[in-house]
Amino acid sequence: MKKYILIILVLLLSLIVFPIKISFYYTQDASNVYITGDFTNFSPVPLNKTQTGLWKTTFNLSEGIYKYLYIIDGKETLDYKNINTKYFNGKIYSLLIIKREGEKIVAVGDGIINLAKHELKRKYINPVKKGEIYLAVEVKKNDVEDVIFVGNGEILNKEIIDFSDTLLYRFHIKTPSDILKYHFLIKDGETTIQIPENNFFFDFENPAIKYFDVPEWAKGRIFYQIFPERFRNGNKENDPAYTNNWNGPYTQESLGSHGFYGGDLQGVIDSIDYLTELGIEGIYFNPIFESVSSHKYDTKDYLKIDPHFGDDNLFAKLVNKLHEKDIKIILDGVFNHSGDEFFAMEDIFKKQDNSKYLNWYYIKKFPVIKSPESYECWWGYPDLPKLNIDNPEVKAYFSRIIGKWMEFDIDGWRLDAVEQIKDSFWEDFFRPLVKGINDNALISGEYWKDSTHYFEKPAFDTVMNYLFRDAAILYAKGGSASNFIKNTNDYLKKYPPQVWHILWNLLDSHDTPRILHELNGDVQRFKIAVALQMTFIGAPLIYYGDEIGLDGGGDPWCRKPFPWDKSKWNKDILNYYKSLIKLRKENPALRYGDYIILKKKLGTLIYKRVYNNNEVIVITNSRKTPAKINLELNNEYIDYFTKEKITKINKVNGLEIKILIRQ
Repeated sequence: MKKYILIILVLLLSLIVFPIKISFYYTQDASNVYITGDFTNFSPVPLNKTQTGLWKTTFNLSEGIYKYLYIIDGKETLDYKNINTKYFNGKIYSLLIIKREGEKIVAVGDGIINLAKHELKRKYINPVKKGEIYLAVEVKKNDVEDVIFVGNGEILNKEIIDFSDTLLYRFHIKTPSDILKYHFLIKDGETTIQIPENNFFFDFENPAIKYFDVPEWAKGRIFYQIFPERFRNGNKENDPAYTNNWNGPYTQESLGSHGFYGGDLQGVIDSIDYLTELGIEGIYFNPIFESVSSHKYDTKDYLKIDPHFGDDNLFAKLVNKLHEKDIKIILDGVFNHSGDEFFAMEDIFKKQDNSKYLNWYYIKKFPVIKSPESYECWWGYPDLPKLNIDNPEVKAYFSRIIGKWMEFDIDGWRLDAVEQIKDSFWEDFFRPLVKGINDNALISGEYWKDSTHYFEKPAFDTVMNYLFRDAAILYAKGGSASNFIKNTNDYLKKYPPQVWHILWNLLDSHDTPRILHELNGDVQRFKIAVALQMTFIGAPLIYYGDEIGLDGGGDPWCRKPFPWDKSKWNKDILNYYKSLIKLRKENPALRYGDYIILKKKLGTLIYKRVYNNNEVIVITNSRKTPAKINLELNNEYIDYFTKEKITKINKVNGLEIKILIRQ
């Protein structure tokens, strides 16, 4: 009898649903935070603020489905961490699902994770601006036949991105509605599964993920990087005390940090006709603020143009003259470190532990001397002390800097050494500040690796695309087409589509050997790399002098003065640049178009750029051996260089470059 009673008790206990503790958090700044939902009888319940600044409350909830909202400073808000939502009584609620998994009861998503992934990350939910969004579902390869979007929005584009084990179905959607109501249909043979059972909701008035729109003017634009001290000497009266001969001979010392040649802002003004004739549409300037070095990354005064470059009035004149030619201006922002002659650092050297600026830096020990043992430095260089960007006084000073130079109507910032600074500084301080002054300003970060995480919040509009540089150089040296495609697809697959056309595709910079040097002076291989730069998806960034064949190894040899003696120019290279820049400006497919691989074979790469009715086909061979190709073209094309009519491609010669334009 006792045995049977025991069995009955076990069965009864198995039917009892024990509640579990569910904690709700809010991590942003607020004066008061409440939660309301069906588990509170829709009455507001306050969250308590912890010592760490986190808002938190906990409920005991049993298995079921619960609707809830946060109330932040009096405003109802969806849970930005939860993509599950439900429309109820004229309002959208976040949806919490608690269900049994084995012997446990856990809080989970809506039960679709094993079939398809649609999470609250930019990879899956990527709002551009009000009424425009990218939505994506990720499924395992060979698991489903198709994914269909259903909702109150127009599908502008559907693409399938192939990852190693999964496929990402991404939809570009526009809608006139404030609330996008949608679901996905997963087709698997005869079966069609709707995900979720009801609908997802995206509220454009209260976006769960930040909008990420980029300046339209920057798409496909042709930028030019100027190292001011070495570009052109327009005013010899403001030259440093000792100035080297512009035309050489050059040495490691003369080209180094404390070698001067007299380049200045007047020299840029004097070169505007040259830049216009070349076809340049934007200039990124290396630092122009006061500094004791030639490179100016050791800033002495962020609020002052270096006197050897000019002054505020001359800078205003430069901005106006460039804008008259529709040339944009991007300044270099160096916020990770100052120079050791910066006023705050000088005060520390002078007053030691009595200085009121001690918290502006990371002081290690006293007495403070010019040494990495005394304070944290950039890469151990004592003339580049690392700033404490968490200090509100430092941020206030940066706000003043940004405000002053944006009053001159500059068009954006290129940010130095971004990985040395917390992401939150860029995401929560710098970007909101700049965009608050001018939402159309461009923000570019210097990062040499995969930059996906910088686009999540986001931090930047674009980055200096060293990944493209690596892929282009490897290919131009004789690499395979497959490797170039893989290496570029690796970042294109991950980056939000809205940034593709503004990625700064560079071949070299002030920090690298020049591209001609990398390719051992081989002009034809150089031309292949340039052809990729000028026709690939993104915005070309030309390092000053590349267009006339300026050579040079690593720093400082990549920083030679621009030779204004035209007899020293490689006219063939210059004409090639002008021709490809003209091609790019005349064909919107190269600025804004889709990128489609048509053929790859050994070193032969053939891809197409398409925008509306404009089509451009690019054909290159990185190897000396000709390749037999059988590619029928659906339309008639004209060879850009020879003007020959082309309808079929049978062969690509060794180291050949062909560019075809659809008629």
